Amino acid sequence: MSIRVRYAETDQMGVGYHGAYLPWLEVARTGWLRKHALPYRELEAAGVHLPVIEVRCRYLRPVRYDDDLIVEATAHGYRRSGIGFEYRVLRARDGVLVATATTRHAAVGPGGRARRLPEAVRNALTAGGEEDGSTEDGRARDAGAV
Repeated sequence: MSIRVRYAETDQMGVGYHGAYLPWLEVARTGWLRKHALPYRELEAAGVHLPVIEVRCRYLRPVRYDDDLIVEATAHGYRRSGIGFEYRVLRARDGVLVATATTRHAAVGPGGRARRLPEAVRNALTAGGEEDGSTEDGRARDAGAV
């Protein structure tokens, strides 16, 4: 997913603000779902929400106003009622890795109770035939980048 750093996403020194990364991750994550499973809107229509229950981000290099970024998302390590994503954020002009991140999400219904992931999502994660949908290293098979 291509993202351009907006002025409002930088600090007084013109460096990308650390909190701006979370929406960038969301764009990549929802893009992965749309491409490999089903749009998030359809998840919600089916009564399933995926709130973030954990996020980790490691900032490796600064990004600056007007930098073009590529944000890649890969699903990994899901369970019956949850899923994780790994992210790589690269500066487009030189391919330099500027950040890595992970998020974990619970699958819950409208009342906040745990729900099973919808079949379309489970199918996308089990494309390789693994019972839990992941390879030995915990990554979803055929996840691809967004």
